[in-house]
Formats: sequence, C-alpha cells, structure tokens
Amino acid sequence: MSVFLFKLLPILMLINACGVFKSTVPSRSIASVSDNDESLLAEIDEKLVQVHLYQVIAQKQLLLFDEQIGASDINEMYQRPVYLKLQAVRTQVEEVEHVIIDIMDELSAEKNNQNQLKRKMAIAQKISSFADQSRIHSASMENLKSRLKIESSNKTKKTNLTRTEIDKEISFLTSSTQYQVFEKNIEHLSYMLESRTSEGSKKFYPSSTKAGNITGNEFPSKVWSLTFDDGPKAETSSQILEELKKRDLKATFFQLTKEARANLDIAHKIRDYGMEIASHSFSHQQLTKVGANGLEQEITQAYKELAKLQKTKVKFFRLPYGAGVSIPKIREKIAANGLIHVFWNVDTLDWVSQTPDKIVKRTKALMKKTSKDAGILLFHDVHQRTAEAVPQIMDYLKQDNRRVCTLNVIVTQINDGSKTVCPQK
Repeated sequence: MSVFLFKLLPILMLINACGVFKSTVPSRSIASVSDNDESLLAEIDEKLVQVHLYQVIAQKQLLLFDEQIGASDINEMYQRPVYLKLQAVRTQVEEVEHVIIDIMDELSAEKNNQNQLKRKMAIAQKISSFADQSRIHSASMENLKSRLKIESSNKTKKTNLTRTEIDKEISFLTSSTQYQVFEKNIEHLSYMLESRTSEGSKKFYPSSTKAGNITGNEFPSKVWSLTFDDGPKAETSSQILEELKKRDLKATFFQLTKEARANLDIAHKIRDYGMEIASHSFSHQQLTKVGANGLEQEITQAYKELAKLQKTKVKFFRLPYGAGVSIPKIREKIAANGLIHVFWNVDTLDWVSQTPDKIVKRTKALMKKTSKDAGILLFHDVHQRTAEAVPQIMDYLKQDNRRVCTLNVIVTQINDGSKTVCPQK
C-alpha cells in the first residue's frame, strides 16, 4: 500500500500571556500520513466539520452584509467588520477545502491503482453523506462538491437558507469549543485585512502608490468593467463566455496560472473571444503568508507563464482575497513586474452558497450605491450560481446608458485623457 501525501492545516489558536488571540498560519506544505484508511477518513471527517463551521459563519455574515446595504455608504461597508469577516472566512475555508482537493488530486494521479480509486470514492461518499444531513450542511459542501465534480443526490430546486435555519445551526454549534475558537480566529484575522476601495488616482501605472491600485471609483460616470476571478473552469467559464458574446460585451478574466495550465482549451477560448487576460497568481495562496520565494512564484512566475500560455501581454494583477494590498513588499513586487493591481468597488460575494437571484439583487443594490454608477464588478467564473446570475447583470449593464469595457481600454483612455472613456457602441 502506497504512502499518502497529506496537507496539514493548523487550526488551533494560541493565547499569549496577555490573553490576545493569535492564529497560526494555515499551511499548504505536504506531509506523510498513515496508510490506515480509517485514519485518512477520520481526517476527512475533521476537515468537513471545519468547512461547515466556517461556512455557517459566512452565511450569518452574508445576511448581516445584505441588511446593511440600504443604510450604509458603500466604501464604509467594505471597511466594516461584517465584510472583513467574510473575507477572513473565505481565506480560511478555502485553505481547508484545498487540503481535501489536493488529497483527491493525488489519489486521481494513480489512475490504475484500484486501492486509490476506492479511497477516492470513499471520500466522495463522505462528502455526499455530510451534505445530505440538512440544507445548511448541503450549502456548506456546495463549493467543495462542485470543485470535485461530485453529483448532488438532491435534485430539488435550491432556495436560500433562512435566518431561522442559520441561527438554529449557530445556536447548536455555539456549545462546541471548536466553533468558538474558529469564530475568534475569524474575528482576529478580520482585523488584519484591509479593503482599498476609496483610493483614487487620475492616472494609472505600475506603482506601489495609489496610482498602481485601481478600485473602480476613479472611473467616469456610467463606465463599468466586468471582472471574473479564479478560473478558467470549463463548464462555467464557457457559459459566461457565451452570454458575453450574445450581448457583445467584453470582460477581464483574472486567471490562476495553475487553472489555465490545466484547462487550456477554455483558457484559449476566452482569449480568442476577445476577452482580456489578467493574472490572479499561480495557485490562489494568500500572499501575506508566503515568503520571498512564494511571492516570486505567485506573482512573477505566474504572470510570465500565463502570458506565455495565452500568447498575450498581461498588464493587470489581482491579489487573492485582495490580501496584501497595503503591504509595501507585495505591492512593490507587483509593480516591479510591470503590473497594475486591481481591486473592486462592487463585490458580488458570489463565492458563498446562495441562489443566483440573491447575487443579482445584491449586485444591483451595490451598483446603485456607487457615487457615479461606475466601477469594477467582482465575480468568480467557477461557480454555477454565478453563471446563472451574470446574464441578468449583463442586461442591466446595457441599460440607462451604461458602458462596459475591459480594464485595459478604460485605463488606456483615462491615461490618454480621452474626452469619452469607453464610448457607447
């Protein structure tokens, strides 16, 4: 029996002499684990519980975020604890999900090994069984199941979780020491995150200053840029691409080099349809947690390989989770590679499990809150719910004299002092 490779994710909080919480950094290093199948499945059980705990926190924060939209300034919303906690949750839950995904990838690598195949099937069954416990468990597993292409046994039409369901689950989990630790962990991590949506520059160029960070608030009235992160993914990216083509719209796709390498056909199709290609790092690591070698791989090598794979010039970079936008060494690394960092001023929060109509409602509400009905929309082209939501947003963008262009078109015309930026077709 071969030895498995397993990634360790430290989850415990350390309390210093003053009683302040400190979170350990989630690790993506690989270590060996026992060949014992029961041990492996027990580890999977533990990871699924962790994913669930984080996703429940995300669902609660999403409810609170949506409640604030009507009464809050949009830039202030992105600085408030609710939004920062959502960002923190995403960094943590994806670390745990990647542990499981990487195990499955390793098992898949030995295609002719029947023992590995059985283990892979056993893990898939574990995930399905966990998801089948309740609607809220199903929501917690949605992203993981999609990434691993695990079919859902429940074919009923999906509806959004209710406040009652979420509060009931939180009430049940609150007695768990692990949940309390995770909640404190998220609170602590949220203090370390920062959203840069209020910065503005009259011109843009590679720089560690505000001129090297576009937020969308600088765009002229009615000018929008559609951006998609984390892909390409064959099924969902293709759907989004066809919807863009139907409406003669162009978008900017911030691609992970690892995913572009693995999905070259759709990566090239996006390029061939006239969409703009930008870099979103190599593997979506949180760059505040990597050293100099990590930054070299995730920024420099990632963008260079992506440009080579796509046979196109890459001008823009977006940090995974937007994390590190205020850290000089990270911004300097981006600028040193001739790249301009891109933030957003409308976060659709489509990464959380929800119905497409909820994404549409939130996105329109946030767009209306922008000062000039202009900016940068953040979507992720790896979710089916996003693929189903964006057609309505595309139609909305074509109303009321709004104009949609790629980032390069907008930035070039702003820098050139064009009288009309992103002119109506």
